[in-house]
Amino acid sequence: MKLKILFLLFIAMLAVSTSPIIARYLNNVPAVAISFWRMGFGALILWGISLVKKQDSLKNGALKRTLIAGILLGIHFFLFFGAIKLTTIANATFLGTLAPLFTFFIEKYILKRNHAPGLLFGLGFAIFGAIIIIGNRFDFSSSYTIGNLLAVACSIFLGMAFIISENVRKEVDTISYSRTLFSSAAVTLFVNSIFTGSALTGFSSGEFGGLLLLGIIPTLLGHGTMYFALRYVSPTVVAATPMGEPILASIMAWFLFQETVGVVTLIGGSITFMGLFLLARQK
Repeated sequence: MKLKILFLLFIAMLAVSTSPIIARYLNNVPAVAISFWRMGFGALILWGISLVKKQDSLKNGALKRTLIAGILLGIHFFLFFGAIKLTTIANATFLGTLAPLFTFFIEKYILKRNHAPGLLFGLGFAIFGAIIIIGNRFDFSSSYTIGNLLAVACSIFLGMAFIISENVRKEVDTISYSRTLFSSAAVTLFVNSIFTGSALTGFSSGEFGGLLLLGIIPTLLGHGTMYFALRYVSPTVVAATPMGEPILASIMAWFLFQETVGVVTLIGGSITFMGLFLLARQK
């Protein structure tokens, strides 16, 4: 089972790494719209599958927790967008991937779980690798304080969503859970678009095709696989999976767009992968 979960987490990492590649073709689509449609398309496809093959319904307690997790996921997205506007992309990207750090502290100090030393060791390696990739691009300027705090908050909300998800996934199947989670996140983002005035329509057929791909590959295949894994491994392990995105996305960009992959990125990415491998071996 451990080897199977390790393989599935790698597939999830590979799938979520396609997100910036697909987004390359969506320059005219607002960030909130991108997240709304990827959640919306993911939910619609899963509800469609449910019509063909009946899935279990979520009971009251599980339904409430899933809706809350979806709201947290939606908040995570628009906090990240806010962070990008108020700080550098490097700052937002690094601080926005610290969810496993917060899930670890929640598990250890609130849920009182005892993890093997390998989990903290692996998490440290993964974060250290990410720091190497960011390097001197991280800007400590006080003018970015609010944006940096929003990026940290975005990680906290994502971490809480994973903690709740683990609890619910012990009771319900992946499709029943994910279709409700994505629907809740989509509604949250829709409400956000009303208050921020972000357009959700008026895009070309090609752009909607890209949004559909986002709903299928990084959302259904990527996030869906991570939620499946939550039944078998710690939320900290699952939350760390997207940390492999920068290096995998860079390799994809090199293959598709002939972009240069720097030595620092390769070194940092290798250390991050080492940490993620150690993490995935933990229970």
